[in-house]
Amino acid sequence: MAKSTSVLSSIFYLAQSSHSRSTVLITIVTLITCIMVFTMAGQANSMALQAYCSLCIFDLLFIGTALISAWILENNNTNVLKRVQNPNNFDSTATNSATSLFIPTQTIATFSYGTARFEVLAVFTSTMLSILGAFFILKESIEKYLEDETIHTEYIMLASMSTLVIHMIVIYFVRNQAFDHVIAASSSSWLQEHVSDMFQSVCHYIPGLSRLLLPRINPLALLCWCGLAIVLSDSFLITMGYGNFVDTLSSVFMAFMTFGTMVPIATYSGKILLQTTPAHMISQMDKCLHEASRLDGVLELRLEHFWALSFRTLVGSLHVRCRRDADEQLVLAHVWNKLADVAQILTIHIFKDDWLRRQTHAFMQPQTGNSTIPHNPSNYNDFVVVR
Repeated sequence: MAKSTSVLSSIFYLAQSSHSRSTVLITIVTLITCIMVFTMAGQANSMALQAYCSLCIFDLLFIGTALISAWILENNNTNVLKRVQNPNNFDSTATNSATSLFIPTQTIATFSYGTARFEVLAVFTSTMLSILGAFFILKESIEKYLEDETIHTEYIMLASMSTLVIHMIVIYFVRNQAFDHVIAASSSSWLQEHVSDMFQSVCHYIPGLSRLLLPRINPLALLCWCGLAIVLSDSFLITMGYGNFVDTLSSVFMAFMTFGTMVPIATYSGKILLQTTPAHMISQMDKCLHEASRLDGVLELRLEHFWALSFRTLVGSLHVRCRRDADEQLVLAHVWNKLADVAQILTIHIFKDDWLRRQTHAFMQPQTGNSTIPHNPSNYNDFVVVR
């Protein structure tokens, strides 16, 4: 009952929010457009057009990710408000140990780190479904080429322009923090790299376009424009009588462009799901750890582990060995102060250096002979004393 109430309250928040209402309206328009363009693509019997119209399906996944991000943001704001209203409960859980510090994020039910990874999973799912769709287009393109059916070009222009308009509206008018972060942080696709080389040459002669075209254009918008060029070229060549081979080749190009565009985004989000350290944070992390190891009272940092929880949250844990006469709370505060800018969720364990060293004696007797151990360790015969 509590879970259903939480879901209903989240839906009620999304319905009340102004940007979510516009997102829901764009979702309805996108769904209607998706049905229309796929109907026209089926009437045209063109695999290149179907491959291009598959961007509408990705638009629906893109909007779903945006709604999940808005829901997570609403949860975080609600939890921060609760912490401000009840600071005593938070202080008692955050400072329950004199030798460790844990700055927690909000948790729900069975999710120990709350809903932070939901949007990462949503981005990864959206891109993987697009990659699977590209492989499906390759298979269908080969089958269509073997069947050698007639292609009708009268629907190609209307369907392709409708897909272009709705895709541009979704990409630029739907606020999606998750995809915006991934597009900015992930590596460039091969399509972006080749187009960027051409745009650099253009901006060399027309510097005013550098603000729009450089350093790199949005990969989702670039995929849409390149796909439109391929579909229109396909329609023109079919009208000229080049046959179904042109349509098959165009659909294969669309599949490879979709694959090349989605792989860097899927790789970046997949590494976060595997709890790896972001590559762009490694140098900053090493610098902060080096500074923390040089603090007064700190002897050694052990078992450092830092990994990305979500697109904007880094989790870290480490053990700090301090001097025997050092103040644990002071060392804890100084180490946390050095690492707080890097890791938003940080667990630090403090333990003091042990000056008492144990000595372990082990006697290893040879297999031959029955020698007796004398009382004086310096006169041992046929034995090895390990200290």
